Amino acid sequence: MDSESLKYNKKRKKILNRSLIDIANHGFNKKMLNIAAKNCDISEGELGRLFPEGIFELKQYFFNEIDIKMLKKIDTLDYSNIRIRDKIYNGVIIRLDLFKKNKKSIKHIFISEASNPFKSLKHLWNTSDLIWKSAGDTSTDYNHYTKRILLSWVYITTLICWFNDKSKNINDTKLFLNRRIDEVLEFGKQSGKVKSKISKLNISNKLINLIKSLKSIKT
Repeated sequence: MDSESLKYNKKRKKILNRSLIDIANHGFNKKMLNIAAKNCDISEGELGRLFPEGIFELKQYFFNEIDIKMLKKIDTLDYSNIRIRDKIYNGVIIRLDLFKKNKKSIKHIFISEASNPFKSLKHLWNTSDLIWKSAGDTSTDYNHYTKRILLSWVYITTLICWFNDKSKNINDTKLFLNRRIDEVLEFGKQSGKVKSKISKLNISNKLINLIKSLKSIKT
């Protein structure tokens, strides 16, 4: 990577880190991004070059950075003698742990997803895909689809629980997550026709409704 690319990436990361501070006070919007850039001594013109698509691009950059950190953390764990369900649990908890330093700002970012639930579904799917792959999943049939949509359901409901969790060491969230994972595993055992059952339950529509409900979360 040349020096110009290094400077470019360094400035983008600087704005992201500052934004995670400023979002808590100003919300996740264009005004906040301009304030964050000003606090980083970056002009509006340069900000446009760093994030041409504004807060949408900042959000994508944020999720990409979290993905990288999550996978690095998972790679440090010994998964040789651990159950698949525990690998899934670890992936979600590691992600929440990466969020905790900026919990209020993270709330604002996810609340902004309510305005475009279909794009949010893509974020949920990508997170679920990474966690499943890190757990060793190599499925390519309909199980690939069902595993990820069910984990998306587990993840978003757990995230909502975490936003409101005031228990020590997020014990309430951990208990909730364990129950959700066990429910999904039991659901998968009930019938070989999981794909059909998911379709009948309209989980995709329920996910969209859950995403829309994020806007009611208090910040």
